[in-house]
Amino acid sequence: MVGIAAPVHAADVSRNAPPMLSARAAILMDAQNGTLLYEKNAFRQVDPASTTKIMTAILVIEHGGLNQIVTVSRRADGTSGSSLHIHHGQQYTRLDLLRGMLLRSGNDASVALAESEAGSITRFVAEMNVKAQQLGAFNTAYENTHGLTRPGHYTSAYDLALITRAALRLAVFQEIVRSQELEIRELHHRSARTISNTNQLLYGFAGADGVKTGTTAAAGKCVVASATRDGRQLIAVILNSQHRWQDAQDLLNWGFVAWNRVNVLKSGQTVAIRPVQRGVQAEIALVSHQTASFDLMPGDPYAVLVVAPVALRAPLVSSRAVGMATVAVGGQPVQRVALFPAHSVRARHSPQTFWHWIRNRLVNRGNWDDHSATIASG
Repeated sequence: MVGIAAPVHAADVSRNAPPMLSARAAILMDAQNGTLLYEKNAFRQVDPASTTKIMTAILVIEHGGLNQIVTVSRRADGTSGSSLHIHHGQQYTRLDLLRGMLLRSGNDASVALAESEAGSITRFVAEMNVKAQQLGAFNTAYENTHGLTRPGHYTSAYDLALITRAALRLAVFQEIVRSQELEIRELHHRSARTISNTNQLLYGFAGADGVKTGTTAAAGKCVVASATRDGRQLIAVILNSQHRWQDAQDLLNWGFVAWNRVNVLKSGQTVAIRPVQRGVQAEIALVSHQTASFDLMPGDPYAVLVVAPVALRAPLVSSRAVGMATVAVGGQPVQRVALFPAHSVRARHSPQTFWHWIRNRLVNRGNWDDHSATIASG
């Protein structure tokens, strides 16, 4: 009933040590599958600074209505810290304010968006905290929309990676944060103004495609950075760093070199073969309907444990699971995948079964003929 694949090792090359970082907290995560590739104090509570705006952006985008017009309030106009320089009474679309918040880190834009979305900062911040819990960011709490230092406003490098991973699933977010510059326009002005991205990695680091910077006295210099190479996207979170750009580059480069994406199982791949009892064929391949991909370092062993009956009995339906494959990495189970017959298999009819079928057909036909006669005589 159980089959165990022999351990397999990733390509045998020397293991690379992670870089030395100046950041007080950092993490490297695979954006596709959420695998944690590196961490340094990643679960410690820290001040997030303007990386807070990643969560603000998620809510704004998910609420929709990005073409809706927002009139800047006095409160938004008077917000301190980094600014988009919007003023009371001016009007912008939500999309342009979102661009200004993410590229120029406009605190004023974050307040204007929150007021437009929820009617008040208090309600919007409450939604931010609910969303953090939904994403599994249990070490995060918000007191404002922009990240200015406040008691009770904190996150962790791990939580920021989770939040960023969710944000990168949103096409609008991706498009904005990977842009070096964008245009925004106050609706009463004919000409637009160009704003540039504060993320310096976009101007020369291979594969860079986002995400957000942040700086306060309490948080230090921070950056959440993403890069994609050969179809693999990694997220690096660098918090309270003396050299955030170098730290981010070193960590991302190391991640792409030291870790390999391995397709342990592919969709449609034959995982096992089982005999078929009373079927029109003697055996059937069991296949996975999904791909199981993992980030492995050279030399990391992995194995596939198959749990399925020693023999299967026809009929078999290709859409009905008949077993399970468990992928183990380093001896630890990491994913379970259902196994299905490669195709449906009909049962082989014995002579007794055949004559039973004929008898039923004749009986049913007789009942139909009797019923027809009754109708005719009525």
